[in-house]
Amino acid sequence: MATEAPWHIFYKCFQNQATPEEIAEIKNWVGKDLGNLKILDEVYNIYSISTVLPPPLKPDKQKAWSAIDQKILSKTPSNSLTYIVKYAVAIASVLIFCLVVWGVIDSYLQLNRLSCQYTEIVTLQGQKTSVTLPDSSKVWLNSASKLRYPTDFNAKKREIILTGEAFFEVHKDKSKKFRVKCGDLDIDVYGTSFNVKNYSDENFQAVTVAEGIVGIVTNSKEIKRLTKGEQATLDKVSGEIVFNKENADVVSAWKNNELIFRNTPIDKVMKSLESWYGVQITIDNQLIGDHNYTFKIKTESFREVLEMLQVMTPLEFKINGKDIEIKYIN
Repeated sequence: MATEAPWHIFYKCFQNQATPEEIAEIKNWVGKDLGNLKILDEVYNIYSISTVLPPPLKPDKQKAWSAIDQKILSKTPSNSLTYIVKYAVAIASVLIFCLVVWGVIDSYLQLNRLSCQYTEIVTLQGQKTSVTLPDSSKVWLNSASKLRYPTDFNAKKREIILTGEAFFEVHKDKSKKFRVKCGDLDIDVYGTSFNVKNYSDENFQAVTVAEGIVGIVTNSKEIKRLTKGEQATLDKVSGEIVFNKENADVVSAWKNNELIFRNTPIDKVMKSLESWYGVQITIDNQLIGDHNYTFKIKTESFREVLEMLQVMTPLEFKINGKDIEIKYIN
């Protein structure tokens, strides 16, 4: 029934975000009433033009059926046998029509099911990779990160979902907006290269532009455009966004297999080292807040980095497989 239409799922499906279970719910709803397929098609047509769903339809089906009953009762057949034959033919026609419509429904939903599928690229802790998207844009994916985009990416629009950290070189195409969805800050791209960092276990999210222009979007509104050398940092706790200058080459050095620290607090250094080497580090609280570091890592082993830190700071470390304990020496 139209009044029972799963309106909350329509938008997700049109946005390529519906799950297989939700697609099945739409299919089940369409199968309950032949008119529902037309409703679904009309809703999609409205959405494709305006990107807005119309309000739920509420037809008076009781009134409609009453009108049909009146028409049937008002027609008295002159010949009972002729009437029965015509009635049987009508039923057969309806059954054939139902089979045809069901085939259309299945094809329609199959197309939507395909458009709702996603491609995912995932890196484990300590790993990095790169990928070329269907529109020829290139993405470098840092450790413990995930990139997700629909199989119809670049058909009408270019939208991806990022968790973790990535560096983008976006292919220019004015006819198709490129958007990176990553937490509370989304990025609208205008043909450029930039770094995005948004790990779920960190209390900040940062966007740093290397070349070109990006738009910072929050609550579906663009609040500022960044150019080369500018950075937007969101405090996930307070919700405050800070804009400042930052060297994008330093921020994105990881994609060139380098880590660069410039007066970086020890807790942030250790967080980067965990991701870089795929280890778990426990730090003595006495070290946090009083020790900042400036150095670069390229080919050094993890033990070599720890030994270098020992030269700069009175500390000792214990390595047990991938678990590392670092203590301050008084």
